[in-house]
Amino acid sequence: MKKVAVVIGVLVILVAIVFLVGPGTIKQTVERVQPPNVEVTSHNARSGFEGLDYVVYVDVSVYNQGGPGTVTVWAEVTQGGKTFKKAQSIHLESRESRDLTLKFKEAGLLSGPITYSVWIEY
Repeated sequence: MKKVAVVIGVLVILVAIVFLVGPGTIKQTVERVQPPNVEVTSHNARSGFEGLDYVVYVDVSVYNQGGPGTVTVWAEVTQGGKTFKKAQSIHLESRESRDLTLKFKEAGLLSGPITYSVWIEY
């Protein structure tokens, strides 16, 4: 009998709350999630030595115009008919920029001219 009285009491309180608050005063907040929108703002390839090893560096600057998220920055170096790819995944907040350097130890000093490209994947 006491359990029934407690249940009825709880129901009366809930009905009173809904009546007092009213259905129009409960607001639902919807937050739009904006995906990242990252662009390459600058890029450059340079070479040098680390000890006795010839190395090609690809410097990439990126900027996120969208919402926060993770993207992968890719660089591809081609030399003497061979292609080498490197990637780095990074998390960027909205309006954040970042500078990256991808290092290619596979390139050779006497293997011919180097071409490169960079891109972003989501």
